[in-house]
Amino acid sequence: MIFITVVAGQWLFSQTVDAPYEVATWWGFRKAAISYTFDDGCPNQLAIAVPLFDEFGFPLTLFAVTDWSPDWNALRRAAARGHEIASHTVSHPHLDELNEEAQIAELKNSRDEINAQVTNQKCLTIAYPYCVAGDDSICAEYYLAARACQGYIESNNPDNFLNISSIICGSVGFVKTAADFQDSADQAASVNGWCVYLIHGLDTENDGWSPTSSDALRRSLEYLDAHRNTFWVATFVDVVRYIRERNAVSVIETACRENRIAVRVTDTLKNEIYNHPITIRRPLPDGWLSASVRQGERLINSQVVVVDMVRYIMFDAVPDDKKVIITSSTATGFKNH
Repeated sequence: MIFITVVAGQWLFSQTVDAPYEVATWWGFRKAAISYTFDDGCPNQLAIAVPLFDEFGFPLTLFAVTDWSPDWNALRRAAARGHEIASHTVSHPHLDELNEEAQIAELKNSRDEINAQVTNQKCLTIAYPYCVAGDDSICAEYYLAARACQGYIESNNPDNFLNISSIICGSVGFVKTAADFQDSADQAASVNGWCVYLIHGLDTENDGWSPTSSDALRRSLEYLDAHRNTFWVATFVDVVRYIRERNAVSVIETACRENRIAVRVTDTLKNEIYNHPITIRRPLPDGWLSASVRQGERLINSQVVVVDMVRYIMFDAVPDDKKVIITSSTATGFKNH
């Protein structure tokens, strides 16, 4: 049994994992997490970016300024397709110049308006206007995490979830070309990190600050699509959820028989918020050719993979859901990882 304690911002996690189980740093045991975040509600985000990401089946995060007349119908449609709709405050102020009451109004009211307008998900994250934070204690009352723009690849265990780094894209940013996108993604993979892109307008100065070429964006997605076993493309909030669940998870084997293994997967987090599947693997027992995995009565995503000549059953389980049952199978199909 392994105990790992991680301090991240104001959170203290304790992970408990029975040997020989392993919990993935990133979903699917990928090498990096990649999040594309868009600020200010620039028109081409809905006209170009959302359809482009839908084409590849990748989700994105749209940080909306609620007093800037967002297209709520379009945002609701985007949310229904798995994109995150999150806060960029009510009026886009410098939060550090506001008193406590004004900061609360900007943070709480924007969250509440988004939740009222987009009802199939919860607004749980925020991007600071001008990348300038206000009072962390106020922000923590309303959001799980906040995005700034320090310009570096974020760690897989952020020091402060209320100050997540992102990289500015576009004409005045650090990432301008398809090659820049690829280089930053590869850098994230090399350090097992989290690359968060900050994008405003697309293609023209009239669409928003520091416009990013939609062609470069498409080529970036093509690269990630061609390397899906390396990169996990996810919304900002889902990466936050995954990190916190991963660091708080308990994986305990409760029974091991000839053809059946029972596993309990739990954590100490709020289930109504932290319900993202966590990727887990264990070596197949001797004599098992393959396996299927259920959580309760539900067949869950699983596959046999080969890593360093060891055959594993890899599966995605939601903490605090029902017991996980791994059952021996005679199927022989497997994948190399």
